[in-house]
Amino acid sequence: MKMAKSQETTKPDRRKTLNQDQIMMCAIEVFSEIGYMKATVKDITTKANVGHGTFYHYFKNKNDLLDRLVDELIEKVDHDLQPKTLTESLYETMKDEAHKILDYYNQNRGVLLALKEAMMVDQHFKDKWLKISESLFKRIERDIKGSIKKGYCHNMNVDVTIRALACMFEGYCHHLMRQPTSQMETQKAAESLTDLCYKAVFKLEA
Repeated sequence: MKMAKSQETTKPDRRKTLNQDQIMMCAIEVFSEIGYMKATVKDITTKANVGHGTFYHYFKNKNDLLDRLVDELIEKVDHDLQPKTLTESLYETMKDEAHKILDYYNQNRGVLLALKEAMMVDQHFKDKWLKISESLFKRIERDIKGSIKKGYCHNMNVDVTIRALACMFEGYCHHLMRQPTSQMETQKAAESLTDLCYKAVFKLEA
């Protein structure tokens, strides 16, 4: 009886989760199809096949919905970019992280494109974009600064180099947001970007 009661009390929670997930997934589709600024609550509820009342039960407005989607992405950053193994060489570690950064933009392009639109008119979303960017590219800073201490790198302006590499990666990530690619193509791009970084920054004997 206790088990049945416990299961019964979780039904509303399951329905709530399903409704929220449906609305959020359909919102991403709508944002990808017509853009965040043009999208309306009606567009989202029509796609999700729910009423306006259901939407406003979970979200205050379109901005609130995007805020939730972005917060989920922020939480995913550290999880998605965890290294595979601690025994990889520096080059393999960089390549693995490069691939994960590119894949992060590729897989989450719907939300990121919406966020990019929203940040143009709302400082709150600009701050969210910067938070994601800094979380992704702090790994480049960590790798470069750690390698400099070990004497693996050429003599260079560290801050300028780190910013230049981050901008290069982020620029290609923006390309992926507009033109998503396959996993194989993403892997090849990660290898090319890593080769550029490695040859430019590290000594040949590193």
